[in-house]
Amino acid sequence: MTTRRKAAGPASVLLAIVFVLSACSGPPSEQPVARPSVLGETVKNTRPCARYTLIGGVRVPVAEALEHPRPGAPLLGRFPRVNVQGAGQVFPLLDETYAAGRVWYQALLPIRPNGATGWVRAADLRLQRSDYRVVVDLSRLRLEVYDLCDRIADYPIAVGTSDTPTPKGTFFLNSLLKPPERDSVYGVLAFGLSAYSDVIRDWKWGGVVGIHGTNDPSSIGHRVSHGCIRLRNEDIRALARLLPLGTLVRIH
Repeated sequence: MTTRRKAAGPASVLLAIVFVLSACSGPPSEQPVARPSVLGETVKNTRPCARYTLIGGVRVPVAEALEHPRPGAPLLGRFPRVNVQGAGQVFPLLDETYAAGRVWYQALLPIRPNGATGWVRAADLRLQRSDYRVVVDLSRLRLEVYDLCDRIADYPIAVGTSDTPTPKGTFFLNSLLKPPERDSVYGVLAFGLSAYSDVIRDWKWGGVVGIHGTNDPSSIGHRVSHGCIRLRNEDIRALARLLPLGTLVRIH
């Protein structure tokens, strides 16, 4: 199925596994986005799927995520402006509060355990929004893309085996990588997710799970991977043109 692209382009230019994918667009806009009083809250009587995702990009050298929205709270992680995968670091923002004389955002974090959240100072972030979300159905072996309430793409996929399952939960696109070899097992492009394998910890970056292309299109439609989600190369190219970093990905 073909995708319908909006006028707004993807978020960050990201480092390849060994070199930069320069075809992507620049960092998120510095212009603030009008915030709802509660993040994700929609106008009364609208459908839940009409909620957009507010995304925060790190604008300071290092942003800290704390367990509670107050100075001195336990530290969950430090996140530089550019992460270890070479991407401009972003977070989906789940909630907002005012505490200790400042505004804080509750952010979904790219750390173990999967689904971890922490509070980040609003002053450390620049904001953008994404109307897109991705839904991965492990039982049907399909990946769907939604623009608010509209399903705009539906692709066949390959997923993890029973021994190396694809983790379930809500994650986000954390990087976009170009493999160093043209005929790589990762295909032509790979998104790094905020998700980590439940069984693999000794891979680079600690077992990060991705959505990527493949050099074996016959594997699509099967449970054959180490936990990553495989797409046909033409399909991962379509996603890379469409989706900004920080887009939410629900795997179920």
